[in-house]
Amino acid sequence: MAQEEQNSDFFKVLLTGISDILKPGLGILQDSEARAELFGTLGLTSTGGPINLPATTNLDQYIQSESEEVDTFQLVSAIADLTALSLAIEGIIRAGVAAGDNPEFAADEIYQSFLNVLLMDFIRRQSPEVYGMVNLFQVVTQQSAAEGGMNNFFEDVVVDFFKRMGKGLESEESTKAVSDTVFVGFVIVLFLVKKYILEKHGSDTLQIKAGYGYEGASTSVTPNADKISNRFVNYSVTINPTADPDNEITLFNTFGFIPQQQGGIAFITDLSGEVDFTLPVTEDISFKFDASGEGVFRIGTSPEASAGKNNKIKVTYKHDRKKADKFSLMDAPVIKLGFGTYSIAMTVTPDDFEIKVNFEMPFEFGRGDKTGFPWDLLPEKIDEKIPIGFGYSLKRDFFFGDGSAGSSTKPAETTASSGGAAAEEPSFVAGVVAKILNAINLRIPIHKSIGDIVGFETLNLRTGVEGNFDKMKLETSLDFWVKFGPVVTISISRLGFNLNMLKRDDNGGVLGYDMVPSIKPPNGAGIRINAEVIKGGGFLYFDDEKGEYFGSLELEFKNLFTLKAVGIINTIMPDGSKGFSMLIIITAEFSPVQLGFGFTLIAVGGLLGIDRTMEVEVLRAGIRTNAIKSVLFPEDVVGNITRIINDIRQIFPIKEDQFLVGLMGKFGWGSPTLLHIELGFIIEFPNPRVVILGVIKLALPTEDAALLKLQVNFLGVIDFQNKFIYFEAHLFESMLVGFPLTGSLAFAVAWSGQNIFAISVGGFHPDFRDYPTVPTLPGAFRKMARIGLSLLEGGNPKLTIECYFAVTSNSVQFGAKLELLAKGPFSFNLYGMLAFDALFIFDPFSFIISLEATLAIRKGTSVLFGIHFKGRLSGPTPWHVEGEVSFSVLFFDVTIGFSATWGDPTPSVVSATEDLLSIVTRELEALPNWQALYSENQHQYVTLKSLEDGVDASLILHPFGELKFSQRSIPLNYNIEKYGTKKPKDEKRFQISEVKVGEDVNQIDLQKEFFAPGHFTQLTEKEKLNRKSYEELDSGFKLKDSNKLLTADPVLDPTVMDYELNYTEDDEVKVNLRLPKTGFNHMSRLAAVSKSEIAWNRSALNAINKPKEVILNDNGYAIAKTSDMKEFEGQFRASTLAEINKAYEALISEDPELVSKLQIVESFELAN
Repeated sequence: MAQEEQNSDFFKVLLTGISDILKPGLGILQDSEARAELFGTLGLTSTGGPINLPATTNLDQYIQSESEEVDTFQLVSAIADLTALSLAIEGIIRAGVAAGDNPEFAADEIYQSFLNVLLMDFIRRQSPEVYGMVNLFQVVTQQSAAEGGMNNFFEDVVVDFFKRMGKGLESEESTKAVSDTVFVGFVIVLFLVKKYILEKHGSDTLQIKAGYGYEGASTSVTPNADKISNRFVNYSVTINPTADPDNEITLFNTFGFIPQQQGGIAFITDLSGEVDFTLPVTEDISFKFDASGEGVFRIGTSPEASAGKNNKIKVTYKHDRKKADKFSLMDAPVIKLGFGTYSIAMTVTPDDFEIKVNFEMPFEFGRGDKTGFPWDLLPEKIDEKIPIGFGYSLKRDFFFGDGSAGSSTKPAETTASSGGAAAEEPSFVAGVVAKILNAINLRIPIHKSIGDIVGFETLNLRTGVEGNFDKMKLETSLDFWVKFGPVVTISISRLGFNLNMLKRDDNGGVLGYDMVPSIKPPNGAGIRINAEVIKGGGFLYFDDEKGEYFGSLELEFKNLFTLKAVGIINTIMPDGSKGFSMLIIITAEFSPVQLGFGFTLIAVGGLLGIDRTMEVEVLRAGIRTNAIKSVLFPEDVVGNITRIINDIRQIFPIKEDQFLVGLMGKFGWGSPTLLHIELGFIIEFPNPRVVILGVIKLALPTEDAALLKLQVNFLGVIDFQNKFIYFEAHLFESMLVGFPLTGSLAFAVAWSGQNIFAISVGGFHPDFRDYPTVPTLPGAFRKMARIGLSLLEGGNPKLTIECYFAVTSNSVQFGAKLELLAKGPFSFNLYGMLAFDALFIFDPFSFIISLEATLAIRKGTSVLFGIHFKGRLSGPTPWHVEGEVSFSVLFFDVTIGFSATWGDPTPSVVSATEDLLSIVTRELEALPNWQALYSENQHQYVTLKSLEDGVDASLILHPFGELKFSQRSIPLNYNIEKYGTKKPKDEKRFQISEVKVGEDVNQIDLQKEFFAPGHFTQLTEKEKLNRKSYEELDSGFKLKDSNKLLTADPVLDPTVMDYELNYTEDDEVKVNLRLPKTGFNHMSRLAAVSKSEIAWNRSALNAINKPKEVILNDNGYAIAKTSDMKEFEGQFRASTLAEINKAYEALISEDPELVSKLQIVESFELAN
């Protein structure tokens, strides 16, 4: 039955509760014998004799009054009586402490312990069930409450329970003891729900079965499994909908604790099935179950299981209170708060646990029955229901509201310091209270106007705490608007007052705080224009504390164009220093302008960034999520300002001395427009980089009734500093006759360090691991979407077709896949798949073609009945085919395998080949392989003339330069097994050990180039897939002491110097232009002189005591033992992966049993 709305005096309810808590204590204190017994328990000495407590007449009268409204005068008198009573009780306790002979007793702690004992007694009297449960789990007792203050009370209730539980999970025996305590209680709760809620209300829709433990037989062949099962909970939830009794749904769950000795303390659960059902218990009360499971997952210190990533359990209890009780806070003006409909939800996922409470708070405000000034200025009555939500999450900690605007991780703790001293850490309770106060940000809707001139929309209440309550803040502000006639309306956000409470060193002020009121400046201001010629508006947001200001503007000029602008300014840099950074985007849309060939120009735009850079990785993610629309002609810039600014912050972060300039254009084709093209060119300098953004939209036959809906988001990057070109495109929300289309494309060319050429449409071969690596873009070519079409609408059944094609510098690969999934009840499903993949490798030439097919009836991912085929063909010398066919029936699997080889064997490597020594000699004699370089600390202060054609080619060395030799034909310091398809004639390894200049031996640094290991080493088919196509190997050397290379004659031949002499007429008198110093500094900062490598501007940036540059050492590779990751015999190391692979193969060939005991790792991975 729905509840009737009731009004109550909030303060009366509060004071009544406090009085009920204190009454038993008053009786004890007034009774001499009872008081002596209590003081003896607390270790105090009773003062003896009667005690006169102050009268509480006003308090009793206020509590017993029948008025539902707040009487301010009576309330003040009642609070005065309660204060006097509390001081008297505290005085009695202090007198008992003073009369004793134990100086270590603290009166404050004894007083709080006395109050805690009274609170526990109140809980026992008011709610025996809660008190009994507390004692059952031994969370807190009368004695533990009396041993400390309020902090100890809450820490015993909340913290110590989990600490004790965690300490009981070290061994199998202790885990069984904890499980017996906790899980028996859980099963009892399920029994009570079934007995007193489901059966009491005659609900047959929901059935719950639960059990704990499993007592195995003494002759069991699985004693260890029986021991584990004996501490696990098993339960099932079956839903039989009344409207559809044949569609029964059951969710099964098994869970328990894992002890420390079994891989780390954890909570493990095995969930299967899917439930999404609301169970009405009464007219106003309901339970909602939303759970789904695909297997096992763990929460704890041990690693997660591989399955169960999509598991979720959510249970929501909802009480719909249509007529809520209201509590009166004031009667002039009338302020009432209430508690209405509420819900409590618990959500468990593999990576989080969350408890959330949502409720409606009825809020009433008005002048009541008051008349005259100033009451007539107040609204007659505002009656609203304010939605409030709060909760706790392992990921987000305490949160207020829906938590969506907060961080996805726990916020950092805020501490305050003074004079460099560390701030005092708050206690547990104080920390919880501080987190709750920092989370409170109420927005109470008002929606009232005065004469359609001024409108009040929202009342904002916000609290905050800094440090250990060193500063507290209360914000009270309004969102309102002011209308200036029918044309202009101005809106203001959060204008009001701040009350800052600053903690004092002494006990002065109000409760030890100084009250500092101040005006709360608005967070934002907006304008709306509704004129005949101009319509639109804008909004400006400003945050002085962060030094950030952003806004948007959208104006429509009648019959001309629509102007949009978005901008952000920062005056505080990320490091906290003062500065200036700005980014602004302006676009203009107008009636289409004909360009020819059916194309039209629809809009233009521009971008300007000062002290901003581009994050290409974020842009890459943006073409997948459509976040680039925040840059390319953003829509509804006023309504979407928050999302647009958030995207801009991530895409264009602050970076000093970097600038951005961009141009944008929007084009159309057809009449009406069928094809939309949005293009943007953004240039970054002085470190040059060009980015091309674009969106292509196609709708056929019309946009309103499109059979083909295609949207391609693309990104192109030309990075001159890192020397690469990269292009990536993705399909976004594309459809073909209502079926989703997916796919992505990537292309890269790099010419710095490792030369790269790669193009992929839909990804790579499933076994291919040599992904192209693009400088500064670690995510390039990763997680590409197959070119796919999802047939059959809806999620069940599902039929998908996908394919891919890719070309790299050493391979061509393509493939396709057809997949069918039809789900049934109880996680049963029909699954079918047909896949084809092909990989062709150029050097050395080989190919692999694989075919896979399966058809199965499954429960979840477990096959009940099925057939599976997998085959693989490779060649061409020799041809090899292998595969297997598997049949599965329940717990039995039958597999038939086959393998055959035919054709010409692998061509023997002929002995007659080019002499590798002659190749190395030829490379040493080749002048292009030699380079004259300048050392890092030397500069060429003059420009040298280039040699004329016809002059004998020779290498010109700088007296203080460096000499480098590097070639790409033969890797040095490498065992060469073959050269292409031929065998080395004699020498198989080449090494340059020293270089002499005259009689002096010069030190050298080895140089590296990229070589194809497959060109010099016999690789297996698996290695061809997993090894990199190109690896860095030694290719030459660089002389360190090049100043000894004085081979030229120190005396030059006499030379006749020719010159010309020209006379020019005197120029006209010029007027001097005075340039301000600030202008000169600004213009010279980017001038050619300042950008020179030898400019003082650059050398001045190098501090004398600057830290050394961080250089990552290339420690090479090693062979380690799989058992402990320690180096095997301490002698198998190499600088290249190719060499360590040869050493590994040699060890395995000598002792095949080592294959499972050894592995190749990078040197830094070795255990000490």
